[in-house]
Amino acid sequence: MAAWLNLVAQSVDSYAADDWLSLCPDIDEGEIYRDWFIWYDAEVAQEWEAYDPLTNQRYVHPNLAILKAQVDEVERKRSSVGAAA
Repeated sequence: MAAWLNLVAQSVDSYAADDWLSLCPDIDEGEIYRDWFIWYDAEVAQEWEAYDPLTNQRYVHPNLAILKAQVDEVERKRSSVGAAA
């Protein structure tokens, strides 16, 4: 059993973009935006969710454009901090 879990974990490490959708049957739509995974949760929340891979945080909003604007703001702040350093 442990060997099988290790094999699955290794293959998941190489997943990108829509590869994640097959692991989450409740995700109807998804995309990669600025290295964030964004998906629509139609079954539970009926909202768009964005996952920040750097902080492991999740952002949620019913409007995709507003959620992407939130992602843009986080990335803008990161780039300004990086430029100041």
